[in-house]
Order: sequence, then structure tokens, then C-alpha cells
Amino acid sequence: MKALIYCYRSGRLNNLLGLAMAGILARPLTCPPLTADTFPYERLAGAELIYIALHGSPRARVLRGDEQIPALALERVQDGPRLDGAIVILEGCYQAETLFPQAFLARGARAVFASPERTFDRRLGLGAAGKAGLEIVRRLRAGASPDAAAQDSGFLAFVGQDINGGFV
Repeated sequence: MKALIYCYRSGRLNNLLGLAMAGILARPLTCPPLTADTFPYERLAGAELIYIALHGSPRARVLRGDEQIPALALERVQDGPRLDGAIVILEGCYQAETLFPQAFLARGARAVFASPERTFDRRLGLGAAGKAGLEIVRRLRAGASPDAAAQDSGFLAFVGQDINGGFV
């Protein structure tokens, strides 16, 4: 499964190791040094799994990296490339309360998983958000439906049309 991981810089090791435990090997992109202006939005198109661990807040139009640096802009996602059935996991705080899930679905994501509340992670080892993301990825890789993958995770599953026009 081709994955794109984008996280706040201080969480790169946790995200790398957590996803490796789920069988996903990819080097995380981080903010900093990337920002909402320099993030390579075109790379979203080639990913089957998009795992974003950035700081959020209710109704945010920008997700943030370390030091509150703008990392991902809603408008750039809305204007971004087609995703052709990618799975998106938004691990940060309140991301189900933003327009990011709908933006990813509108660009062609098959499903988006996002937290409706504040999430906590740890500097070393996986916190609750990282463990939830790890479990969702494991379940999806084992063939679970989006709803089944989200069960008991604390994350909401948003599902949309697949690339063949049916609902997943």
C-alpha cells in the first residue's frame, strides 16, 4: 500500500514506528520544514493511504505543525489533485469538526477517518490517537469496511463514492 504520511516534526518517529507496526513503510513528511505553502499537494494523488497527524481545532481551515506553523490548507486540498479512492486518516484534534473530511471526499477519497474531539499523543510511544490510527490501518489492511475499521476507535468514518460511482 503506497502511503503518504504528513505530521508535525516532533511526532515523526511515533508516526513512522506506529505505521510500520501496521505494515506501512514510508518516510514521514514533516512541518516544519514544510508549510501549507510548500507542502507538495500533488503527491496526494499517488497515495493509497494518506495519514495526516497535524494539530487541528474545530472549524479550522488550516492544520498546523510544530510551533503552530500552518501545515495544510483547506483551500489547497479543495483545489488539489484527484485522489482516486485513497483512504485518509486525520489523526489530530477535532478534525472531524472541520471541512477537511468533506474536502478529501470531494477530491475522490474512498473514506476519511477523523477525530471529533481533542486527541493526545506522546513524545515517545503511541498515545491514544496513534493507537487508534494504527488499529484503523491494521483493520483496513485486513479487509475491513470503513465502518468496521472505525468501530471502537474514537474516530468517525466519513465514506463517499468510490471511483466506480458506487458507495463504499
